[in-house]
Amino acid sequence: MDLCMALPAASNTRDRRRGRRQDLRYKARIERLADGAEIACTLLDVSQTGARLVAREPEGVPDEFLLRLAVGRQAQRRCAVVWRDGASMGVRFIVEADEEL
Repeated sequence: MDLCMALPAASNTRDRRRGRRQDLRYKARIERLADGAEIACTLLDVSQTGARLVAREPEGVPDEFLLRLAVGRQAQRRCAVVWRDGASMGVRFIVEADEEL
């Protein structure tokens, strides 16, 4: 799955994303950096710079984590939470200097 693909964003005057988003409903996992524990989540939409998620156990989601998009370690993004609303949250992808999305 190419997370860099983009479709036109839905009309939302409060949407502050820099890139266009792709709506989807994709099962993923949040991996806590401190202990490797995983929390089930659903990826609701994605852009080149971040995503919107719904977590099964939102109280266990730290401010930074790895988003696992597939079994194994191939498809992952390091994320920082930028907003929370109950089980929903917006994250930005943390990109290391030598890493590309």
